Order: sequence, then structure tokens, then C-alpha cells
Amino acid sequence: MIQIATRELCFLFQVFRITKINNTKFPPLLQEILTNQDIKKVGVNASGDANWIKKSYGFEMRGMVDLEKIAQQKGYAARSLRELTRMFGDPGLVLEKSRKILKWNFDAVKLDLEVIRYASSDAFAGIQVYESILKDRINEEYLNYEKRYPMSMKEEDDEIYSLILESHPKGVNTRTKTIANSIENHYQRWFKTKPKTDDRHKAALNVIGRFIEDGRLIKVLGNTDSNSDEQNEKKISSISMIRLPGVPFNKILKDFGKEFFESKGLPQQDSEFMTEISSYCLKAIKKESLAKNIANNSKITSLDRKNRDAVIAKLNELNRKGALMSGQKNNTLLLHPDWVNGLEDGYEKFKLTHDVEDERVENETSKEGDSDNENLEGRWEQNEQTYEPWQDITTFDPSDVWGNKD
Repeated sequence: MIQIATRELCFLFQVFRITKINNTKFPPLLQEILTNQDIKKVGVNASGDANWIKKSYGFEMRGMVDLEKIAQQKGYAARSLRELTRMFGDPGLVLEKSRKILKWNFDAVKLDLEVIRYASSDAFAGIQVYESILKDRINEEYLNYEKRYPMSMKEEDDEIYSLILESHPKGVNTRTKTIANSIENHYQRWFKTKPKTDDRHKAALNVIGRFIEDGRLIKVLGNTDSNSDEQNEKKISSISMIRLPGVPFNKILKDFGKEFFESKGLPQQDSEFMTEISSYCLKAIKKESLAKNIANNSKITSLDRKNRDAVIAKLNELNRKGALMSGQKNNTLLLHPDWVNGLEDGYEKFKLTHDVEDERVENETSKEGDSDNENLEGRWEQNEQTYEPWQDITTFDPSDVWGNKD
């Protein structure tokens, strides 16, 4: 269906019923309107509609105006016609897609009145939004995303810290800009509240600054000394390397993994195998990908890694034993979160009774991306599993782990 609207009238054309995809039967006057550069065709994804017309009927539409691109250029977070209508449409015009609308056949011989009303409102909204957005005329009663879904700074910070924990390993030096980019490109709330990339980047640097102050991140290399009138984001940008508090998980596995897995009742070979593969599956990873990673890792010696069937069988066995658990997506596995916590908590007690050398992380000034080594590919695969942020920062003393607070 093609909808053509002015302020007063809307025309609905069931072009498939008219043409049956026969180009010669496309209404000539409608084609003249669509190809006239001087008649603006405004809407969300108007260019996409033009591509559909060209693919289906072989002619080029002209004069398209993408409302979402105008909104982006002006710094408005709204991208959908529904949200843009809330901001710029006439008061009372609301676009709500009911189940009936979603399932309706717009080529039906008889259209329900609700369908006609929705299709017309959809077209009327486009021209209303266009007229208002050019003048930045926002409806007085409009509530933006922040006002509809308010969050305190602490709540935002806790969500962001959870995101950092999910994306970056503890105790491993990482470039500050890498973590900043991770926040600004993956914290979904900011795409609604801070649509401009520069605004998200500045906000990310400010969050990192707060985390360094309260101990949730540790400065490794860089200088925060600056003139009092210098902007905070410049101070944080001068810190080149930071890290999450804690011990690198690979070090925990190396020193304590075999002992921990044996304490869970796994036989020696299984304990050695889990010690070798656990860094792959801190987050859900497809079983086939995990088996491929194992096969390509020359350091794995506790199992015939080249025997794919043996590897898959062992992974299934460890899944049944509870060492690995199934992810939310089919055919994915991950190290059981309780076992992750057990490894980290148990390592603290292990250090008290064993002479464990407090190794500094190698290559503190390594290039960006070096912190992703040591076969941690599986760690970064997407998964719904989340972990709680640092809850009581007042009890954390960086000197307990690193020997000094600098």
C-alpha cells in the first residue's frame, strides 16, 4: 500500500491489487507524483520505500526526505515515526500498532476501518513531523525518554559498571579509550538520552573518572594533574591505561584451577581440562566454536584436542556434571557462574596458605587490544548472563591486591 497525504487529505493506493506487479498497470498520475523532485515525500525510511518501488516497479522515486536523518542531524534521540510523532505531531495523534494491524493484509478487498485509520494517521504524521521538526517545535506535553524512564546517576553508574565487568577482564591493563568506546557504543540507554556521539563520549569519560575516584577502576598509566579550569574529560583522557580491580582470571586458573576443580569432585583429567578451557567460556559460547578453539590451542594437553568427537563428548559430559552449563541460546555453553565466583573467592583463601607470587601484568604499555590475548576469545561472545557490579566500594582497598594505590 502507498499512502499519499497532505494536511487535509490522505489517499491509500493498493498498488499490488491494481498492478499484480505488472509495471505497465502502475497508475500514471501516482508515478508522476512519486518521480517529481519538487514534490517532497517525507517519512521514516523514505529512501527504503524508494528502493522497494524501484525493485518492484522499475522506476526511481525522487524528492525523498528521511525524517530520522533530520532528527539525527538535529540531535534528537527519536528515530521511529511513533516517537517522532510524540515529539512533533499534532496533539492527540498517536500511532499504536495493535495485533490486528500487524497481522492485517493491506491488499484485502475490504479494509477494516481501524486499518484505514491507522494507515492514514501514519501518513498524516509524516507531514506534521516534517513541518514541526524543521522549526524545532516540540509538543509542550512531550516527555522524553529520560523523563519517562528516570534513573539516578548511581543507578546509571551501576548499570555501566556491570557492562564493563561483562566486557573486560579483571586485573588486566586496558587502554582508557577502549573502555570509553565500549561504554559509549554499548550502553543502550544513552542512545535514547544522548543521541550525539560526542555527548556519549564525554559522558563515558566522566563515568570513568568517577570510577577511578571511588576505586571501581584503577589508574595504571597517565597523569590526572592538570589546571583547575581544565575540563574533566581532558583529565581522564590523559590516563592512558586503567584496569578493573582483581586478579586476572588466567592467573587464578594457573595457580588454583586444578585444585578447585578437584575439590568439586572432578577427576584429575577433567580438572586439568577445565583449567585449560575455562577462560574460553566465561561467557556463553557456541559448542562448535568452543571445540574449534580447543582444537586450535596447542597449550591444551589433557585431552586429544584434534579428536573433535572426543572434545564434544567431554564438553557434554562436563555439562551433565555441572561444571559447564547451557546458555540461553541453543548449543551454547559457559562456565557455571557459581564456579566462577568459587574460583575467585577460593583464590583469596588459597593465597593466604600458599606462596603465590604477586605477578605484575605483562606489557603494561602494550598496544590497544593486547589485553584480549591468552586465548580469551570465548569470553567476549555475546550472552545475556550478567554479573553484579562492585556493591560496597568502601570496603575495597587497592593496596590489598596491588601493593599501592597508585
